[in-house]
Amino acid sequence: MFSLCAVNGTSLCARRAVAAVALALAFPFGLTGCIERPWQEAAATARRSVDRNTLGDVLVAQLPQDMVPVGAVFGGAAELVGYRIEPRILVPGERARLTLYWRSRAELEAWHIFVHLDDANGGGERIHAEHDPAEGRYPTDAWRPGDLIADPVLFVPGHNPLFLYLGFFTQGDNRLPLSSAGRGRDDGSSRLFAGVLSPTP
Repeated sequence: MFSLCAVNGTSLCARRAVAAVALALAFPFGLTGCIERPWQEAAATARRSVDRNTLGDVLVAQLPQDMVPVGAVFGGAAELVGYRIEPRILVPGERARLTLYWRSRAELEAWHIFVHLDDANGGGERIHAEHDPAEGRYPTDAWRPGDLIADPVLFVPGHNPLFLYLGFFTQGDNRLPLSSAGRGRDDGSSRLFAGVLSPTP
């Protein structure tokens, strides 16, 4: 059994070892380099595919005149141009619509949007509205630079005024940095304070 490794004074195992070294010298970076590069490039260029023909109410050509301007920018890529509240004066207990108007400045990865409507009187109550843009119909990784996006959020207000905070997040507390607060204010945790929503007295 062991005689295969020693024939005519030359070790067969040694000859195999020499052949293995020669192969390694011929391909110093290994064979894996031939398959890793194309895979990485494909992943980097992958974008979410969305039928834009179905987004007539989402991709808008102009902004409403009664929009509240903000001009805040997240990650140098997503600008909150402003927001619109309907009805303009909130009625306690009745459903209201908050529409956020976003302008895409650069391509984005997949981010979710959070909206915090905090009790302005300090009661500690908060209305949450975590969502994907346009009710999930137009996620951020499908946005194209130059797009103007209408992103509606429905909520039911109480009797107290509400502080409007918002931003982008992925998992846990990972948030998209606020590059510029515009007319709003950065609360120090990549969360934009955009304004106050007030109900009828």
